[in-house]
Amino acid sequence: MTHSLALVTGASSGIGRALCFILAEKGINLIISGRNLNELEETAQVLRRNVAVQIVQADLAIPHERKTLIELIRLRAPDLVINNAGFALYNDAILHETEKQMQILEVNGMALLQITLEAAKAMKAHKMRGVIMNISSVAGFFIFPCFSVYAASKSFVNELSQSLDYELAPEGIRVLAACPGMVDTNFRVRSGGTSNIKKEGLMTAQYAAEQIWNQINQKKRLNIFNWKYRLAVLARHFIPQFLYSKILKKILKKDANDFIYRHGFRALDS
Repeated sequence: MTHSLALVTGASSGIGRALCFILAEKGINLIISGRNLNELEETAQVLRRNVAVQIVQADLAIPHERKTLIELIRLRAPDLVINNAGFALYNDAILHETEKQMQILEVNGMALLQITLEAAKAMKAHKMRGVIMNISSVAGFFIFPCFSVYAASKSFVNELSQSLDYELAPEGIRVLAACPGMVDTNFRVRSGGTSNIKKEGLMTAQYAAEQIWNQINQKKRLNIFNWKYRLAVLARHFIPQFLYSKILKKILKKDANDFIYRHGFRALDS
């Protein structure tokens, strides 16, 4: 399938930005969305050397700020939609403001759901074939203390995407879920983790973007990146839940505590 117009959320940095450059190299015009207007404009300036780019500044945690994006989906009917925006908070859930935790669900769940449904409706109304790619996470497969709201939101993304794909595939509209593991972006620092983790333990944003692009082309319903993460997801069926949950909690608790020690707890809610 050849795509003519793609919408990418969370496009100003990390995986989203890397995906935009891959799409631009393929000659696919872009609608890019994010919270930071300066970063979006800087990204668009480079992308416009190859394709037409439209910018939509929006904080997807705020429902009324999604209005422009939804109207644009209805009007322009992009045939490739990549729901990449998302965030998390490390540490015990009750240590954060409830409003902040609800924003995780708003961005990772409600915004993604709204964009997915509206994109599918627009494709159908315009009698188009297309792909909706939802960027999920390996975390969505686990009971994950200290990452509970994020992991739950990504479990929702996994189940929603696969269910909708069965519904819409007969009409030529695919809904896919990509599940990377730990990626070398600023996601971890924003979540309350440290930036000094060993780089060899992370995949690059470019590698993740390439995997996502390959999945789009292959129309693979669900993709867990690399054999180590696939093995971990499989192993959870054979390891007692209390044991793997304890291990995951220890890893994230240490990461969060290191961050708090360096920057202060208030930085987590900045």
